[in-house]
Amino acid sequence: MATELDALLPELKEFSIPDVPFKVVDPVELPNQTRKAFDEFMTDASTPAAFCVYSHDYSRFCHMVRNGEITIE
Repeated sequence: MATELDALLPELKEFSIPDVPFKVVDPVELPNQTRKAFDEFMTDASTPAAFCVYSHDYSRFCHMVRNGEITIE
């Protein structure tokens, strides 16, 4: 199960954007099913830019998937 989750929840490289207080990640390279679940998770959330999300939001998503609170289909 851990190997499957590792493939579904890849580590994304953090980077900074000027005038954004937190590190961000680019979720574009997530597997399709993960991206769909993450997009649902992020519904109505504020993001620093259209192409990235706060890294702490992605970390929380990964934690919730690993704990079974979110299912990736």
